Amino acid sequence: MLKSWKTEGGHRRILQSSVAELMESRRAAAAQAQAPYTMPVLIVEDDPHLVELYEDHMSQWPFPVTVYVAPNGYEALILAGEVQPKLLVCDLRLPGVNGFNIVRGLCQVERFKDMGIVVVSGLPLAEINAHGGLPERVTVMAKPVAYDKLQTLAEGLWKAASGIST
Repeated sequence: MLKSWKTEGGHRRILQSSVAELMESRRAAAAQAQAPYTMPVLIVEDDPHLVELYEDHMSQWPFPVTVYVAPNGYEALILAGEVQPKLLVCDLRLPGVNGFNIVRGLCQVERFKDMGIVVVSGLPLAEINAHGGLPERVTVMAKPVAYDKLQTLAEGLWKAASGIST
């Protein structure tokens, strides 16, 4: 771990810069370990006004989140693979891949088994069911969004992911 050499007399010499690098990497690791868990949240919504409302409400939550936004289904699937969100908030009517296919597809992937999924839609439940319904683990919320319920659900996921007992 430390850069060193032996002198002709058999003594070890260590570069001071090597010691400093090791100390700094350990300090950074300790700081990272003490930093609070920041939960990744993926919002899949094509209405920029609704995205702004989500971001505004989520920025006021009493726990840290990092919000990622996908305006269509294709970007949502790519971002989900990259950031592995703990919470997905998804509209059903989207350009490209619709919300039904996003949710059904992600529910079948093992690494997303613990991800919370909230569908926010103006569609009546009968119409959702006419499209084949949604997996049981999905929470369906009607528009307008009940931000307090969304926060409660997200806080439970955040506590579970950060190791805080409820």
